Amino acid sequence: GNATKSEDALPPRSFWTVDAHEDWFPGEPVFKESAHGGACCVLFSEEEVNLGGERKNHDGSLLVGVGHTKVIWRPWYSKKSTPQEAKDKIPHTHYVTLFYAFDPFPPFRIRARSGYFCLGHTPLGTNPNEQLAPTEGGAFNPHSVLTRNRSLSQNNIIFNCPQMSFVSSFAPKVGDSSRTIVGYGLNDCTGRLVEVEKREIVRLLYPDPMDMIFEG
Repeated sequence: GNATKSEDALPPRSFWTVDAHEDWFPGEPVFKESAHGGACCVLFSEEEVNLGGERKNHDGSLLVGVGHTKVIWRPWYSKKSTPQEAKDKIPHTHYVTLFYAFDPFPPFRIRARSGYFCLGHTPLGTNPNEQLAPTEGGAFNPHSVLTRNRSLSQNNIIFNCPQMSFVSSFAPKVGDSSRTIVGYGLNDCTGRLVEVEKREIVRLLYPDPMDMIFEG
């Protein structure tokens, strides 16, 4: 197939997450820097990129895609001499997701990329009569429960996300241009479709500094 490449250096992530905390993994990156896989692209107009005039993020429209990256493989994973606690701290084959935005014309410069986030499990009902949470539509997949046996884990902290999540579709919602549809797989077992507002995607690509959490 064809590949679209930008010759420029990647812009920095729009925000940093706990994997970059100096007390977690000092001096070494956890996830691969370059994203791959995922789905592309949804066109965001200049008005949408700038939140209807509320912000001045970029002059012009942008194409937005979604990709994933995963924990860097380390040779010592396969060594019997490696303590299990070291393997548990940085388990491999654990995925995170990010959005990226680039010019819709050559040389397709990448203008922004979000920080890492994880895509959640399918919410279940809170009482015996509800298999799915009220926010969920469609039929209940009995195999979705199995995905919760393997959750994203880093530094011995378990997150409410599957270990592996792989976006395979990303498209504008028919009948509502302010929203998109993201389809992703959970632990290579089940799939899920979610609606995401374009404003939320822009917020991840161009976060307001006043929304950031600072720790001393």
